[in-house]
Amino acid sequence: MDFYHEDDAPDGKLFNREVLAMLLKYILVYKKYLIVSVGFVVVITASTLSVPAIARFVIDRLIVKQGTIASVGADWTQRHRDSFAYKEIIRGIRLSDSAYFIAQSRLSCFSNTETRLLAGQGVFSKEKYTLIDRPKLTADLAERLRRAVEEHRAIRVSSSLYCIQSASLKRFSVNELLALRATDLRRVGFYVLLILGLFAVQFAASYLQIMALMRLSQKAMRDLRRDLFAHIVSLELSFFDKNPIGKLVNRITNDIEVLNELFSSVLITFIQDALILLGIVVIMFLANPALGCTVAITFPLLIIITIAFRVRARDAYRLIRTKIAVMNSFLNEHISGIRIVQIFLQELKQSGKFASINKGVYDANMKQIYVYGVFRPLIDFFRWFAIAGVIFIGAGLIAGDRVSYGLVVMFLSYIGTFFEPIGDLAEKFDTLQSATAAGEKILLLFKAPAAKETRAAPAIVVAAHKGGETNAAPLERLRGDIRFDDVWFSYTPGQWVLKGVSFIVPRNTTLAIVGETGSGKTTIANLLSRFYHLQKGGIYADGIDINDIPYHELRGSIGAVMQDVFLFSRTIAENVTLNSAFDEAAFERACRMSHCDTFIKALPSGREEMVMERGATFSTGQRQLLAIARALYFDPSILVLDEATSNIDTETESLIQDAIARLIKGRTSLIIAHRLSTIRSADAIIVLENGRIVERGDHRSLLAAKGMYYDLYKLQFEGV
Repeated sequence: MDFYHEDDAPDGKLFNREVLAMLLKYILVYKKYLIVSVGFVVVITASTLSVPAIARFVIDRLIVKQGTIASVGADWTQRHRDSFAYKEIIRGIRLSDSAYFIAQSRLSCFSNTETRLLAGQGVFSKEKYTLIDRPKLTADLAERLRRAVEEHRAIRVSSSLYCIQSASLKRFSVNELLALRATDLRRVGFYVLLILGLFAVQFAASYLQIMALMRLSQKAMRDLRRDLFAHIVSLELSFFDKNPIGKLVNRITNDIEVLNELFSSVLITFIQDALILLGIVVIMFLANPALGCTVAITFPLLIIITIAFRVRARDAYRLIRTKIAVMNSFLNEHISGIRIVQIFLQELKQSGKFASINKGVYDANMKQIYVYGVFRPLIDFFRWFAIAGVIFIGAGLIAGDRVSYGLVVMFLSYIGTFFEPIGDLAEKFDTLQSATAAGEKILLLFKAPAAKETRAAPAIVVAAHKGGETNAAPLERLRGDIRFDDVWFSYTPGQWVLKGVSFIVPRNTTLAIVGETGSGKTTIANLLSRFYHLQKGGIYADGIDINDIPYHELRGSIGAVMQDVFLFSRTIAENVTLNSAFDEAAFERACRMSHCDTFIKALPSGREEMVMERGATFSTGQRQLLAIARALYFDPSILVLDEATSNIDTETESLIQDAIARLIKGRTSLIIAHRLSTIRSADAIIVLENGRIVERGDHRSLLAAKGMYYDLYKLQFEGV
């Protein structure tokens, strides 16, 4: 399988259905958090949309309270009782049997023609009036109101309700106006507290929504990481031969974190933004179609600019990802190979190369910044254009008594709220594209076929033929009989690494495998552990085809000591036990038999000493001894030693040889070695050349035959 590359994301895709399906699989497990989060989004949206509407109500009904008095006589009423105008007039505040106060916010219900006609008929008053409800009257103020009524500058409806000509209000002092509007001011205070309460509700809902969303996100991403890691460790070894480990690590860490950001920054906020935008558009057109159309003029241009931005931002994003991938690859190689860089004095040269790569990343980021730098100011321009349009059109409508002050204020507030999420589209596009690319890479990794049992087998079954019958009994592990029967194998089709290899290793015996580099020695060990699947022939353990043996039982019976020992960044004890159940006696025995106990005791923390990355603080010999201790701790029935004494000094080699002698005692062992001195005592030796067995026998018989083994031996010990 070829690994998905950062540049392979489909062009023009903001999201992928398969990615969405994968996310939903993990999200719906915790759907209660999703439902709670969406519920709080509705609360946040409702409070966001309510505040401007409340502000309009306060301005029109409590602060300005300006309007017209409609006087409808009996004759006019009789003629127009079924008309729209009459029905709207009687919805006003009733002042008397034939008079109603029509607030300016209600005048927009009448067309211009109706307004002029009603004014000409004397139904609508020529003067503007302000409604005074339950004023706080002193004797002096009451007297002034009485005179205003007598002079026909005010209308007394009741002892607590007056209509005063708006022009006459200028005759009252500030304190008198405050007394006249005392009730309205108290109501304004109530609505101010209501708005503050809505903000408090919005704050609480936002907090709870974020907490619910983050719980959902973190739990879903935890499960996704768990499943992805479980899938990765179940893949065939051949997969890791073709895919860089760094990219696999990136899938579990960075790519899943990008999906996490999609949860927290885009998905739920997108729902919230969509509800708010839709609500604002609906409210605007219901409140006043003329002003709504004024704002809607910007919509087509916004759509065009958004599409253009999406294309340019996608190209810029892809360029950045490409440049960053090149930089990450360069950094990974040169930091990992720092010894080579320094020993060959390549610091300045490689710094120059990095400067060039770094400049490419800078240029790519600047290109993206230019795109974003144009998009957001354009959104701001259209916002101010819409605000200017509403102010201009609204001023004319106010002058013509078509709209109220509160309506214009509400529109201005909604415009600011409307354009804010549109301006955030830049970040949302970036996150969506990153998440799509990351999700597709994760999906492709999930599609890599995991290692599967060819046949289901609950336990290792050993068949014994007695009297023509087969008796089967489950065993905890293999006994150690190994047979290769005409095995053919190739990593690449047509290029055979093993060609008809056949041999038998009886239990508790040692087979040494010798040959030049590339002859297929390590491949035999890999096939025995089923790291790869052979193309022809068969491999049998205790007479059973290894394809019939479950992985955990087959590999649980095999221990390995490799030339390149891998140590984890954990304690020595954890490296020996591999975090399995700790057995004090078994650990001490393994360390003693492998001669690890001497240098472990000399360490400051003993067996709890932390191992640095790949065992960098230990010598090659010490790492080999720890690998032998690890094999001894798990006590396998089959042992594979692959070049276990290469590149070791003579003193350490003697310790390792002694440890190996103890290790192979009572086990079936396959020893792969270049140093022929380590295999003299092997029960049998096979010599490989170009994937075929060309010689077999023990050490003495092979020397006596003076074939390939003899030549290899002379090269090592006689220098010819």
